[in-house]
Amino acid sequence: MAIGLRSLTVRNFRLFAVGQIASATGTWMMVVAQDWLVLDLSGDSGTALATVTALQFTPMLLLTLYGGRMADRYDKRALLTGANVVSGVLALLLGLLVTGDAARLSHVYVFALALGVANAVEVPARLSFIAELVGQDLVPNASALSGAYFNIARVLGPSLAGLLIEAAGTGTVMLLNAASYAATVAGLRAIRPEELHRSPRPAARDARVAEGLAHLRSRPDLVATLALLAAVSLFGLNLQLTLPLMARTVFHTDAAAFGLLTAALAAGSLLAAFTGFFFPGPPPGPPGDRLGLFLRRPGG
Repeated sequence: MAIGLRSLTVRNFRLFAVGQIASATGTWMMVVAQDWLVLDLSGDSGTALATVTALQFTPMLLLTLYGGRMADRYDKRALLTGANVVSGVLALLLGLLVTGDAARLSHVYVFALALGVANAVEVPARLSFIAELVGQDLVPNASALSGAYFNIARVLGPSLAGLLIEAAGTGTVMLLNAASYAATVAGLRAIRPEELHRSPRPAARDARVAEGLAHLRSRPDLVATLALLAAVSLFGLNLQLTLPLMARTVFHTDAAAFGLLTAALAAGSLLAAFTGFFFPGPPPGPPGDRLGLFLRRPGG
């Protein structure tokens, strides 16, 4: 098998990847449907859209460290199963409210907050579970491949969602998202535990958030990476808020066009992910040279 696809030789990872592709596609369908629903319910209110976004991502900011601690101490497959079941039930309930024409903005607020809490458990468990699926040697390849299928879902999900909203409404898209979690849970339950590359679980006193932060302080490279990520996230990743508003109030497009606009954002990320697993390893030269090349890029 091609070097970039080595992780797919591992049965457990193949099962996991198939379920994740289905779930990630459903999740990105849900992003488009939820944003469109909020604008419908609020009369194109940017404040309402910002509130939903804040409610959904604040738990990730506040609770992800504790979610990582749970992933260290407890069975990751069980945590992922539980988090995906909760997310699926939430999507099902909101979808039923929407299809029954009973959804209110307050319902979306509650859904966004609850989903954010579930994601605070699911994301660190999912990312650390990759090492158990493929072993340490294949982690870089599997991580790059995971990034690739996630970005494939970023293209497929919004494109399908926009078309389905126009054809059948936002409620139908939410119900399809709920169904996509079943594929994830099925893939997780089909994984063979005896083939996992488990690492020893730390004792309760060793799995402290404070110790993780102390380790982070001892690694300037990690601190710099996280600081850069925080800056980009704070100042550059606001398109989930601005793009729906622009689609509705500036371009005056329908949901199908909004879905295509959202999907277009994934193209560069998808290319980067494929580059990562077909050409593993850092580019040649010291970091300063690589930064100089980045700053001298066309338009930079």
